[in-house]
This record gives sequence, C-alpha cells and structure tokens, in this order.
Amino acid sequence: MTDNRLSRLAQALEVGLGARGVCSACLSVVAMEVDRGDERSVARSVRVIAANLWAEGLGGPVEDALRGAARRGVADAAEALRDFEDRGPRSDIFHAVIRRLARQLSEEVQRARLASLN
Repeated sequence: MTDNRLSRLAQALEVGLGARGVCSACLSVVAMEVDRGDERSVARSVRVIAANLWAEGLGGPVEDALRGAARRGVADAAEALRDFEDRGPRSDIFHAVIRRLARQLSEEVQRARLASLN
C-alpha cells in the first residue's frame, strides 16, 4: 500500500488524541521530528515510539477503528487490518496513525501557542 493510501486511511480512522493508549509525551517526540521535516528522522522516531504506544494500549483503539472501517468497506481497511493483525506495532497502519496523531498534536500546540499571544 502506498504512503498516500495509508495516510488517507489513517485520517479516516476514528482514533484521536483522547483515545486510550495515547501518550502525548511520546507523540511529542514524533511531532518535533515532523516539525523539522526530516523524513528519515520521523520514520525512526515513529519506529521507536510505536512500541511505547503499543504498550500503553493504543493498539486496541486502532484495531477497533480498523475493524469498523473494514466492515463499512472503507478503501484499504481490510488489507491494513490483516497487516495490523500480523505485525501489530510494526504494521504500516499503526505507524501511519502515529504520524497523524503527532501532526494533530503539533497543530494543537501551535494553535494554543498562537492563542496565548492574544
């Protein structure tokens, strides 16, 4: 599956910053790399943080969202679910969800910073 398709699927999954297993401190490590724009550093930080987020329980909400998306016939969800079941925290979709959540966290921090300047 291409990165674009993974990104679209991760965006479609109903897993937000308030989901069980989300660790804002962990995601902030990835968010800092996303903000820097170095793709290799982003990929490396996602791989490192994935194990922590898995241990925190993020796999459950991601799996639930994937199962729901697959039932609804969302494009690529069934394929991503198989990969998730086989590879867990090393799956491409789990990594894509982490990236999306890190970007979302970065955006929220930026909005809060700008609001504090008013």
